[in-house]
Amino acid sequence: MHCPAHALALLVGLAAASAASPALAQATLLTDMGGEAGFGTGILEANDDGSSDAIDMTAAFPNGLPYFGQTFTSFYVNNNGSITFGGPTGVYTPSAFPLTGNRMIAPFWGDVDTRGGGRPGRNGVYWDVRPGRVVVTWYRVGYYSVHDDLLNSFQLVIESNPALEADHVWRVEFRYAQLRWTTGDASGGAHGRGGTPAQAGFDAGDGAISQSLPGSGTRRVLRLVHDSNVADPGVWIINIFDGVPSVTVGGSDTQTFDFSHGG
Repeated sequence: MHCPAHALALLVGLAAASAASPALAQATLLTDMGGEAGFGTGILEANDDGSSDAIDMTAAFPNGLPYFGQTFTSFYVNNNGSITFGGPTGVYTPSAFPLTGNRMIAPFWGDVDTRGGGRPGRNGVYWDVRPGRVVVTWYRVGYYSVHDDLLNSFQLVIESNPALEADHVWRVEFRYAQLRWTTGDASGGAHGRGGTPAQAGFDAGDGAISQSLPGSGTRRVLRLVHDSNVADPGVWIINIFDGVPSVTVGGSDTQTFDFSHGG
């Protein structure tokens, strides 16, 4: 069990969703990128715990993407709700950040199982790489073992910042259109809930530095589809400076994110 020696508090503006019907508060996924479902031509075939081969992202970031002290020109899409740098991961039960291993960006790291079929209407994992932007989409995906009674739809968007024209400045959007389950059967879950719920956020892979979104590792991770840090329900935007997640300000309320440092 990780016990942080200390934490550096980072204030992030948090504007809670205030729609009349919270059940309808959610993000819209980006589309019109081609492919069978409009989410791009890159497709991760139906699987359990699988990953893509290395995906070249120099079309989006010609000089590579700096992330926690290293610059990367490729990434891996993992079926279980994350992308990693330096190598793939098939770990299905999420652990609380920080971790030791490959650097990770996780919109919803949980035990996704896309073997239920139905693509392109469900159980699809897609990606698109184009100048200045990478988009990875988990569209109406089920959970282990081959369950699709509850489905999640979420998206990771990585964008350059053309206004600043700097390779070391970029941003991440997490877009949550539907979150219905938190946990696969092999992670102690039953009917998609309980056990070890999904984790969302950023991890440096050094066992020391990480950033988690509110509710990660608890049943409240489902609230990511209704809440926001930019007053747009289901949308979370984090700026990355010199490879480290930093502040996005919005609204008058604040939410504390912790960068945890292992001892």
